[in-house]
Parts: sequence; structure tokens; C-alpha cells
Amino acid sequence: MIEILRPGDGRRLDDLRELGVAEVDVWSSAIPELRTLDKLEHVDPDAERVESFDLDDPSEVDARTRYIYFPWRSTLVRMPDEHVYYRLKTARNRHLLTSREQEQWSRARIGVAGLSIGSSVLTACSLTGARHFHIADPDELAPTNLNRLPNSVCDIGRGKLELAHRRILESDPYSTIAEFPNGYAPADADAFLGLDGEPLTVVVEEIDDVALKIDLRRRARAARIPVVSATDMGDNVVLDIERFDLDADYPIFHGRGEHFTAGDAEDPRQKLRMAATIVGDTLTPRMAYSAGQLGRSIASWPQLGSTATMAGAVVAVATRNIVCGRPVASGRFVVDVEGLLLGSAAREAQGWNEFGAEEIAGLVSALTGG
Repeated sequence: MIEILRPGDGRRLDDLRELGVAEVDVWSSAIPELRTLDKLEHVDPDAERVESFDLDDPSEVDARTRYIYFPWRSTLVRMPDEHVYYRLKTARNRHLLTSREQEQWSRARIGVAGLSIGSSVLTACSLTGARHFHIADPDELAPTNLNRLPNSVCDIGRGKLELAHRRILESDPYSTIAEFPNGYAPADADAFLGLDGEPLTVVVEEIDDVALKIDLRRRARAARIPVVSATDMGDNVVLDIERFDLDADYPIFHGRGEHFTAGDAEDPRQKLRMAATIVGDTLTPRMAYSAGQLGRSIASWPQLGSTATMAGAVVAVATRNIVCGRPVASGRFVVDVEGLLLGSAAREAQGWNEFGAEEIAGLVSALTGG
């Protein structure tokens, strides 16, 4: 999608300039920031000494210069090489992440299946310094997606995969991204999980299809790859962590997804039952009412952009902590924003678009046959 050129690639650079591309020089901002970083104390015992170079010597700067051509922007960017750039990009992470953790995060291979919440996860992971991704989504951007995806009306009709790929490369052009434009599919599962080469470090699952959620987990469990996912519930986030890397017998969805078969997915009622079994007890009053209106007054799963963004950040934090070896346990965790803001009223029906506790229980029971 991009070209990475060196100062010695003069003919290609001249050709691009003849096309009238815009040019951006990152070094004009990078040099003063590097001067500041070079003066800081060295206190992290795991950090390797950074080899400084003469920022006033044009030949030294050129040796560490790359030109990145972004064709969709018709822009040529002169900037530091991947090592110098990573130092700048992660400078404000210092001590919040140790040098060892930042290195682990930079080398991790993160798979993201589904680019709704997954798009927010991908962005948050990249912002903190993750660089290697497998991404899967078959859909194109539609107007109703713009309530939660930070894209433009100019992007309508483009693939979500393409747009996510562009966004990551514009943040860090030295990232590597493998695309799966058919979305997550059993036929491509080994390639998506990296089982034909270097396996993924963590899988982030944000697929709409419940049967595929379970299929992905079964395969990840067999490969001993941890899975992290989030479900947005109105203003709340439900975080699921399954440490298949630590426990090869850990039950799928904490035991809620073990008894479904591939055939169940063919029946729409069974799909709904599967979904209710997995997330039914986390429904809030408004989310329960909305779930009962699916296919009636609303066409698809209701989502808010604020919650999708928050969910992405929460998943990214969990994923990074797993990668960095911190003691993250398997389990289900609820980020209960409504409870924090509304207290006990968060569980009470107060409007026409809310179900009370008995109605929620009745809906879940009706969906699951319980």
C-alpha cells in the first residue's frame, strides 16, 4: 500500500515529485524532540543505551532518513527510519511501560477479527506501539457505521479492512499488516492464526457471527493462543479473557460456548439462543429492550460510538498486559459505567425504552429456552 524509499532512490523520488505530490518533512519536528530525549537520564535498568548521532550533520540525518509515499494521499513524507521513529513514537510511554515491555509489545503479533469494535482495538494497540497485525473483515463502510467508526463520508463504499490498514500505516508506516478480506473464515483460519508461520501472540475476536466466534475459540484453544473480546452493552463494556495459552482445557466463553455445534449456526433462532446464552446476564435495561426489538423496530445490534471506542481501549489494555507477561486471568469483567454514574438506578426501568429485572429475565429465558 505504501512505498518506503531511501535518499539514494533519487530517480523514483524525482518521478513522484514530477507528479506534483505533496511533501511533509517530519525531521523538522523530530530533531528538536530528539535533542530533548538525548539529554534525559538513563534510569530503566532494562533499557539499552541509545546510540546517539550528530543531529547537525546532514549526512548522519540522511543515513537515518526514509521517504514514505502514501498513494491514497498523494503525499511523500521524509522521516526517520523505523528505529529512530519508534523511539519518538513511544517516548511518552516511558516508565508507564518498561523498555522490556515496550520491546515485547513491538514484537507481538496481534490478530483482530471484525473491525467494528475491532477497529478501535487496532487503533489503540498501534498508538501504544504494537506493530504486527493480522486483520480480518469482509464488509464495506456504510453510512450506519459512521456512528462508531472514525471514518469520513468520503470513504463510503471502501472496505473496512482497507481503511483500517491505511490508518495504521499513517500512524506507523513501519507496521506490518496481513489482510484477510473475506473476514474470519474456517478455510483461512490457520493463516489468520499464523499457524503456517509465526503464530499470533493474542487473538482479538470481534465477529458478529456467534458460530464463528465459537469456531475461532476452538481453534485458538487448540493452538494455545489467548483470546480477548469485548461486547458493548449500551454504555457498558463486557470484557472476556480466555487464557488458552495458560490452560489448554479452559472452557469456551467460560463454559457458555461448549455445547453448541456447527449445525446450530444454520438456524437463526439457534444463533439468537447462542448469543443470549453467552451475553444474556449482562443486559442492561435499555440493551434488553433493544435486543427484544431486533428485526422489529431496529435492523441490527445497537451500538454507541462512545462505548465502541471505550471497548477498544479496554481490549487493547488487556491484550498488552497479556503480551507483557502481567498476571491477567481468564474471566468475564464488566466495565459498568452506568452503575458508576447512576448507582442502583442503572438496573431499574425508568423509561419506555427500558426493561425491568423481571422483563430482562423473561427475555433471556425466552431466548435460551430456560
